[in-house]
Amino acid sequence: MKPSIPMTWVALVAATLLTTVGTGTASAADVIKFGISTPLSGPAAPWGIPHKQATELVFDEINSQGGLEVGGKKYRLEVVTYDHKYVIAEGVATVNRLIVKDGVKYISILGGAVAKANEEAVNEAGVLALTLAYAEGLVSPKNPLTFQCFPAPPETTTFWKWIKEHQPQIKRVASIAPNDDTGWWSVKVETNFIQKLGYAVVAKEFFERGVTEFNPILLRLMAQKPDAISVMASPAGSVGLIVKQARELGFKGRFVALHQIDSSVVASIAGKENTEGMWVHGYVQTPLPEKLKSWQQRYTKKFGEWNATSIDFTNPAFAFVAAIKKAQSLDPKKIGEAMRTVEFDNLWGRAHFGGKDFYGIGQQIVYPMPFSEVKDGVATLLIQLPAPHN
Repeated sequence: MKPSIPMTWVALVAATLLTTVGTGTASAADVIKFGISTPLSGPAAPWGIPHKQATELVFDEINSQGGLEVGGKKYRLEVVTYDHKYVIAEGVATVNRLIVKDGVKYISILGGAVAKANEEAVNEAGVLALTLAYAEGLVSPKNPLTFQCFPAPPETTTFWKWIKEHQPQIKRVASIAPNDDTGWWSVKVETNFIQKLGYAVVAKEFFERGVTEFNPILLRLMAQKPDAISVMASPAGSVGLIVKQARELGFKGRFVALHQIDSSVVASIAGKENTEGMWVHGYVQTPLPEKLKSWQQRYTKKFGEWNATSIDFTNPAFAFVAAIKKAQSLDPKKIGEAMRTVEFDNLWGRAHFGGKDFYGIGQQIVYPMPFSEVKDGVATLLIQLPAPHN
């Protein structure tokens, strides 16, 4: 005969479990879970790690001040993160786990191919998606709760106007990008834009993620004698190999990376001298405005080392908090409604969601975009440009 367990003891254990979720001072009902599906390993980890850490720091600072007030009640923000390694199947599995197992209603997904693969799951579950991703059709009326939280190719390609004005000797451009939704759309948008400016697009090459030998692609590309090579949407680890191998093959022109990329990772692989003159978007090491210096100090104190990619990757957290404050609701639809009209400060200035003229829906983040040039191995701020649409 099995020994009986008093029901009062069972009730006590159950109550204890319910009140010790997270910090032990807030019940499950007092916690807002925010999910992150991002690459924490593999070539795209230089994006995923600061994505996770930037969100954690923004939320930790809010929690340290008593949490986020919604409808007269204080909530603690909790981050639930899974590594998708920038593998589509892993991305689908992690988002499904966040929705089904963890009960998360708000998710930030990094990577266009991963975000595209999760469109149906996100829409069916009514989840608010705050993406750091490039993919055609991701921001569109068919995805009413998907908000793009950093500038995408339709925004960042505006820097080519600056290049045309300041470097008129560049006339022939070649592109190399990942062979997936992210790469295809990025190259399509960039090609259309720069051809209208009068550039000759002499080659377009695509590679499988994880590839390390780029010589066959580069030989085909360099046979077309480009003045500049665009590496739009390619992860830092891949770009480092592309730059290194292209220089070894004799390429003397410029590299253009108009997406969020850590040029210090590129330089560590390719060699500092090989990245000289490279143009990048969204990664600035110097000079940092005072607001960014403060973020740098806080980030370094918490995580032990500075990562400038974290600057733009705070956007999902800042946008989410601003929209909840405006909506005064935890309903993803009501938060989404608020997000379409809310204005908030990010680390570069005033931000809001717009782009209806291009996307058919105003759910693309808009703010002054930073562009840098790598000088002596350091990404040095050149200019901040407005998005070409509102």
